[in-house]
Amino acid sequence: MLEYIPYILLFAFATMIIYGWGLYKSVNRNRDLGNMLAAKGISKIKKALKKNNLTKKELEEVVKNISVSQPFSKDRLGVINPKDFINSLIPYMIKQKIIVENKKGNNITYSLYKNIKK
Repeated sequence: MLEYIPYILLFAFATMIIYGWGLYKSVNRNRDLGNMLAAKGISKIKKALKKNNLTKKELEEVVKNISVSQPFSKDRLGVINPKDFINSLIPYMIKQKIIVENKKGNNITYSLYKNIKK
C-alpha cells in the first residue's frame, strides 16, 4: 500500500498545476482579449496608413468590424463603438511613435511615423 503514495501525490500535484493554470487563464481572459483587440486594431491601422494618410473618421471605418477570440474558447471581443476605440488607440500609437498627426488648417490626418520626410 505504501508504494502507491508517491503516485497519488504526483497525481495530486499535477492536478493542482492544471487547475492553477486554468484559474489564471480565466482571471486574465478579458485583459488578454483586450490586448489582442488593440494589437489587431493597430495592425489594421498600420496597413491602411501604408497606402495613404487618413483622417480619424476614415480610421473608424478601418476598425469598425474587428473582433478577436482565443483558441479553443467561445468568448469573443469586438469593436462596438469605433469612435471610442480609435480615440483610445491614437494617443497610444502617437506615444509609441507608430503614427504621426499632421495638421493642415482644420484638417487633421494621420500617417505612419517612418513615412515622414526629415
